Amino acid sequence: MGIPVVDFSKVDGKERANTLALIDHYCQQWGFFQLINHGISEELLDRVKKVTTECYKLEREADFKNSKPVQLLNELVEKNSDAKIENVDWEDVFLLSDENDDEWPSKTLGFK
Repeated sequence: MGIPVVDFSKVDGKERANTLALIDHYCQQWGFFQLINHGISEELLDRVKKVTTECYKLEREADFKNSKPVQLLNELVEKNSDAKIENVDWEDVFLLSDENDDEWPSKTLGFK
């Protein structure tokens, strides 16, 4: 079974209701889906990927590596060097909006 796919070009046509129902279903059952025919250029997607990667390296990576969960995991690995650690799920989130300018990344040029 593959990743669910939604054709966004169908949102403004006869298949609108079905497409929106698919989005709802995939969000509830899978938590994600691949969106195709969304109209966002590859150039913009590449730029966003570059800037977010740079932002992580400049502004988030050090805090992440020094976080309590990472420290605990490193201790576990050191104690059980032969053990295989599975099902580790990392998440790093920060919310951005026009209302919290002071929380936007400041070291990453071109982020905003």
